[in-house]
Amino acid sequence: MIKIKHLMDGTEKADGERLWIEPVGLCKDMQKWCKVDHVLPHLGPPRELWDWYEEHPDGYECFRAKYHEALQKGPYMKALQAMAQAAQRETFTLVHQGDSEKENTGTALYEFLSELSSYCPPDEKE
Repeated sequence: MIKIKHLMDGTEKADGERLWIEPVGLCKDMQKWCKVDHVLPHLGPPRELWDWYEEHPDGYECFRAKYHEALQKGPYMKALQAMAQAAQRETFTLVHQGDSEKENTGTALYEFLSELSSYCPPDEKE
């Protein structure tokens, strides 16, 4: 299962591994304070797109489409497929810093992974 939380949301044991997925790094103090297990800015949207969305918060549909396109064409498809498969057997949380609870980098990545899981071969570890 994939959860989505804002950086400042409270942590729970049920969050599983907490993954920072914005295209900017996270300082060690914030990583520790917010209990982020892995900092993965390379899985975030391209920085220019992320900056554009920060300036155009009503442009989520465009942001999501371009982000999904960047993920599809990017070098991390095998890792994303592994994440999609992992979500079938374990819980992890995508941690974002967006202002909107429903329209943010975490939600866009969750949607991409959910669609991708339909095309992944069955997980052999089950």
